[in-house]
Amino acid sequence: MLKIVIKLLEVFTLDYIPRLPISVRTRLFYIILPLRKYRDKIRMNKPVNQVTYQERVEFARVSREGINYSGIKLNEFHPEVEITKITNAKFNTHKLTPKNPKSDVYGIYFHGGGYYSGSVISHKNLLSQITASTNMVTYIFEYRLSPEAVFPSAHDDSKEIVTFLDSLEVGKDSIWIGESAGGGLATGLCVDDSFKLRPKKLILMSPWLDLSNKNKDRNYLKNKDILILLDGMHMMGEYYAGEHDPSNPILSPVFADFKEFPDVLIQVCSNELLYNDAVEFSKKLETINSNYELQVWDNLWHAWQFFPIKEAEDAREKIVKFVNSESYSSSK
Repeated sequence: MLKIVIKLLEVFTLDYIPRLPISVRTRLFYIILPLRKYRDKIRMNKPVNQVTYQERVEFARVSREGINYSGIKLNEFHPEVEITKITNAKFNTHKLTPKNPKSDVYGIYFHGGGYYSGSVISHKNLLSQITASTNMVTYIFEYRLSPEAVFPSAHDDSKEIVTFLDSLEVGKDSIWIGESAGGGLATGLCVDDSFKLRPKKLILMSPWLDLSNKNKDRNYLKNKDILILLDGMHMMGEYYAGEHDPSNPILSPVFADFKEFPDVLIQVCSNELLYNDAVEFSKKLETINSNYELQVWDNLWHAWQFFPIKEAEDAREKIVKFVNSESYSSSK
């Protein structure tokens, strides 16, 4: 019976709501997403120390299939964007090209998925919309995922692909775009003193910047967040961190000590668990007089930019403005 209910829930969320007028979608998603959160709570019915490795692998497998299907259903691939596979890249990497791309800059997308899911398949449709809106060539790549691979695997993979793309796009500036775990991954590269490449600008969408369990404010937000389970988030953070301290600054950039940082745009929702990640990191940026803007939406959910709603279009418009601005300055 439960499987039937879950299937009906998926059909309604992914097949029915996106076909309705955009003016009613946000409200319907806001009603239905807590049920998906309850579904995830049922799947995570054991303490972390009692979950076997094979159970973690199976959970990741089901999650990967789910996010791939969601990514295909929630967003359409933009008809004016061409996608090609980069055949000589070490990792699965694709290039998205709009009709009249900018000639001096390119983008790199760091996909989300809690470090255990996410792929080119799950995010290419969303990225095609961003590519068309910004009129900028963008690349998306896959990195090794947990639990099969733990830190620093994804970090090392990202360093390698960023270096590779820099050699392809010689003389051009880069703009990095990271969503959720991908936001933490991109930011981790920016605070890694051993890695010298930096983007001209960084765009963070609901970034996961603190994998530790030290932020007590999350207990206040755990019932306000309609999408993410607090225990599940901590579990996935511990899985990816492996034997490393989750407060390692590369894993959790809110603990990083840096003196300069690229211009950055951060978009977050005030009732998601990662809200304080964005706030605390913004405070660090302010202390070094970095150019940044923290944009906060109310009454939405984690990574709402992934959904076909008006607020996602609004967020994308602000991203375009940030990308196109010649001399970006903070609103602080």
